Formats: sequence, C-alpha cells, structure tokens
Amino acid sequence: MKSAWDEIEQTLIGLYSLPHNLIQLKSKGETPQSEARKKVSEIRSGLASVAREDFSGPMLFLRVVGPTNRAYSGEWWFDAKLLDTIEAAYSRIYFSSADRKRVVRDMLRESLAVATEWNKISEIWALEIPTGQAIRGYLGPGNPQQLFANLHFSDKRNRLLAGGVRQIFFPVKNPLWVKHYQNLMP
Repeated sequence: MKSAWDEIEQTLIGLYSLPHNLIQLKSKGETPQSEARKKVSEIRSGLASVAREDFSGPMLFLRVVGPTNRAYSGEWWFDAKLLDTIEAAYSRIYFSSADRKRVVRDMLRESLAVATEWNKISEIWALEIPTGQAIRGYLGPGNPQQLFANLHFSDKRNRLLAGGVRQIFFPVKNPLWVKHYQNLMP
C-alpha cells in the first residue's frame, strides 16, 4: 500500500506531466519528477505529518493570500472554523475595523505559521465544496516556522510562529469553487 507521501508525489508527477506544465518545466530545465520531489519537500517542511482524506460537500476551506500570491492556484488551505474561532475570541473587545483586521491577520499568521516573506496576508479566499462533490486533500498539523524566513533565527527581531493548526494541501481543485471571502487590509 502506498503511503500518503508517495501518493502526493505520484499525483504531482501526473499534474506536472500535463502539456502546459511540461512547457514551463522544460523552459526551466526541470522534469515532472524533479518538480514533484521539490514540492513534496516543501509539504514535508510545512506539515508535521500527513494523512489522506476525501472531503465531501458542503464544506468550506479558507486560504490567506497576499498581493503576490495566487488564490486560485494555491494549494494550502485551512478549515473555516479557525477563522470563526479567532473572530469569536476577539468579538467582545472593542477594536477599530483596521485594528480588528490586523489582529485577525496576526493570529492567522501565528496559527498557520506563515512567514512574512511567503505571504503578506491581505485577504482570505474560500474553497467551497458544493453538495454532492468531493475533493481529495492531504492534511496534518502545521510545523512551526520562523516569522522572517530570510532572517537568521538568532536575530532578536525573529521568532518562531507556533503553527500546529490542521492545514490541508489540495493538489487539484475546481477553480469554480474558489472565490474571494474577506479583505484583511484596512
């Protein structure tokens, strides 16, 4: 029986072998196999462990994105209940709209362990699985990451983001299920 890691790699090789992806990979001197290995390495650095799960709709997953991240093609998602929990935790405290958005953004960064260089977190996008539809994902608790990935960890400005929240890697999704959900910038 194949492990979830082997299944992810085989799925990615299949995706990277599609004609439009092959053209892009060949222009960079890469192969579907080498690109899949790099992506699996990235996933391993982000998740402490991984399990395969088929999610059936209706379900809602969210993704934080910045000005340069691609919402539709993003593979990393989290359960919408996390945002509900964060918003409920701060609902009784008076904040201006801008301050509330900053707090939510900071708590999502901490919980999801998203380094500032990877993602500026300016908005949230939703992946809504319709009733009767299903999608395969690979989930696990997020690993702690450095706040500033490009800054040495011993630098006094850097620290470790906690992570630990369940995150889901979706290698394939229907782009029609993805839509803008919430703006996190003032």
